[in-house]
Amino acid sequence: MRVLAQMVLPFRVEATDETLTANAGLVLFGEFVHSLGFKRWLQQEMPKPGSGRIDEATAYVTPLVLMLNGGGRSLEDMRTLKSDSALSTLLKLSVLPSTDAVGDWLRRTGAGKGLAGLSRINRRIVATRIRQSGITAHTLDGDASQIIAEKKAAYFTYKGEQGYMPMIGHLAEAGVVIHDEFREGNTAPASRNLEFIKDCETHLPKGHHIAHIRLDSAGYQADIFNYCEETSKTFAIGGRLDASTLKTIEAIPESDWAYYADCAIAE
Repeated sequence: MRVLAQMVLPFRVEATDETLTANAGLVLFGEFVHSLGFKRWLQQEMPKPGSGRIDEATAYVTPLVLMLNGGGRSLEDMRTLKSDSALSTLLKLSVLPSTDAVGDWLRRTGAGKGLAGLSRINRRIVATRIRQSGITAHTLDGDASQIIAEKKAAYFTYKGEQGYMPMIGHLAEAGVVIHDEFREGNTAPASRNLEFIKDCETHLPKGHHIAHIRLDSAGYQADIFNYCEETSKTFAIGGRLDASTLKTIEAIPESDWAYYADCAIAE
């Protein structure tokens, strides 16, 4: 390495023949993924390729996970990893498929048994994480999340964007996604919320349960309130501020309100 120039600001520009990467942060994440046993789980849970010319799931899923955690949002962002020889060497990514190959694999996976395999892998990851946390009573945060997509088959969401509206369930204390449900963009966020909550519970390991539920106003439904009461779950659900609700709020005496940094609470 030799110094090329001394700059006005307190740093120097140098040249080197060493292989460099602009994705150094992904090296640590890749090490975590490797130590977790992710590759072994993929080999165990994912369908085997039907042709000797098609790579196994690990060749597609690992780069996708790295790309998404590196800030990528489309298949074209896979090119960044494919051109990073230093990262590929460090993480021993011997096979990096093209964006077209990844797209074809995703379509085959969605049409076959691949999604069920990925769901089982997610259960393993979640079980590992929540066992480490030592918590058995969990808080579920459920919310529909808009994903914008420029596809002819995608419908417009209630936000006026073309794309999809999957439902995602997070465990607040552990910081993991316990369950997700793909939904078309024109599916109302209020649809099947109680069923989704129950599905999230079935994904928990034995000995764990959902004790608290937090939802926005899409979860403002009598069947959800009743279910929480019947199963002794505490819940915080956003209400619809219609005329009768606002009238009730206005009738609460000022002395009954407790004020916090970003909210006020009264009963």
